[in-house]
Amino acid sequence: MMKLVIVAAGILLLSGCYYDKEELLYPDSPNCSTTPAKFSTDIAPLIQSRCAISGCHAAGSTNGPGPLTSYALIKNAAPEIKAAVVSRFMPRIGTLTQLEIKKISCWVDAGAPEN
Repeated sequence: MMKLVIVAAGILLLSGCYYDKEELLYPDSPNCSTTPAKFSTDIAPLIQSRCAISGCHAAGSTNGPGPLTSYALIKNAAPEIKAAVVSRFMPRIGTLTQLEIKKISCWVDAGAPEN
C-alpha cells in the first residue's frame, strides 16, 4: 500500500512538469526585433500625453506608482507600467493601440534604457 502511495505521489508531481513553446502560449507577444522602442521618441511622448496628465500620474500624484514625470520615475515604475498596459488596465482614459503596447513592452523588456 505504501508503494502505491509513493508511486501515485510521484506521478502527480511529475505530471506538473511539461514543455511548452512560448509562441504557442503567448501568440501576441511582441517581436521586439521588429518593434523599435526608444525612450525619447516613443515612450516619453506616450507617457506624457497618456499617463502624466492631471488626475492620473502628473506631478504630485499618489496613484499607483505615483508621478511619471521624469525618466527616473518612469524607469522605476517600468514593470508596473508594462503590466498595466498589457492587461489594458491602463490608461483609464482612452486606449492604447497594439503597437503602443508593444513598444512599451519591448522597451521594458530591454531594461528600460534612456535612449
